Amino acid sequence: MRLGITIPFEPFQNRHIVDLVRVADRCGYTDAWSFESFSTDGFTPLAAAAMISERMRLGTAIIPVFTRPPALIAMSAATINQMSAGRYVLGLGISTPNIVQQWMGIPFEHPHPRLRETVAAIRAIFRGEKVTLTGKTVRINGFRLDMTLDVPPPPIYIGAQGSRMLRLAGELGDGLIVNFITAEMLPGMLEYTRAGMRAVGKDPSNLDVVCRIIVAADEDETVARSMLRRSLTAYLTVPQYNRFFSEMGYANEAGTAMELWQRGERKQAVESIPDRMLEAIYVIGDAKRCRQRIDEFIRAGVTTTALQFVSFAQTAEERRSRILRAIENVARAG
Repeated sequence: MRLGITIPFEPFQNRHIVDLVRVADRCGYTDAWSFESFSTDGFTPLAAAAMISERMRLGTAIIPVFTRPPALIAMSAATINQMSAGRYVLGLGISTPNIVQQWMGIPFEHPHPRLRETVAAIRAIFRGEKVTLTGKTVRINGFRLDMTLDVPPPPIYIGAQGSRMLRLAGELGDGLIVNFITAEMLPGMLEYTRAGMRAVGKDPSNLDVVCRIIVAADEDETVARSMLRRSLTAYLTVPQYNRFFSEMGYANEAGTAMELWQRGERKQAVESIPDRMLEAIYVIGDAKRCRQRIDEFIRAGVTTTALQFVSFAQTAEERRSRILRAIENVARAG
């Protein structure tokens, strides 16, 4: 099992990322995984982390395949991989229509062919080929990466949620990235991915499962529950996440939250989220309890955690201080 963290996150989205990575490195965390939605990009924080830690594995979880052409993704991935002496994992996914279409202004069309063609193009680029590809969603004419590569190319992990994407992740990827799940949901999800692996002759027993888990350690639990309930409601009102939770056993909860939200009853939508759902998705409590909950995800099939620590203190300085203490305490609790 690999105990990793998510970087960066509020309030570490600027120069304070240095403190975050140094503390995690000193405490024995094995990985640092970035993400990309509407704050920092996915690659730049890892460049900083590569200079701070000489041993941590670095990964993107995930880079949307719509927001950059495959050649540019390959260039950035190869750069981080070289800077880190081969410690990088390229995590790709289709993202959501909200991010791709509404925020970036890029049509969210043919997501599964886009993922398949992007992965194929990037693997060819990593092999040093001069790549020409005319696909349904990707077009490249004669691109070759002009970089001396003295380390093996990075593995490609796929971020997935629904059954079709989970199976595609097994077929296309070297590992799986999941997010906003419960430990109870994971075994069923992994069956789809392992089926995809078997379909192309891969050994399912070698699957690395990276899971981003939000951790509120040593926080006021009443405040933490209130804030995280709001956060979960926001995700449940995104159609893609709503379908995912419905498919994975929370159809009543997801349907109720969406219905109330669409009627303009926002407060009622937040209050409709039951404690059992909140506690299953988020890790809340003192450091010992948090470590026990993290271990539940490990027993369910997670092999690499990407813990995103949160604090609800009033000032950014106090939030940073609390999170750094929590990172240390959770590491010691193991």
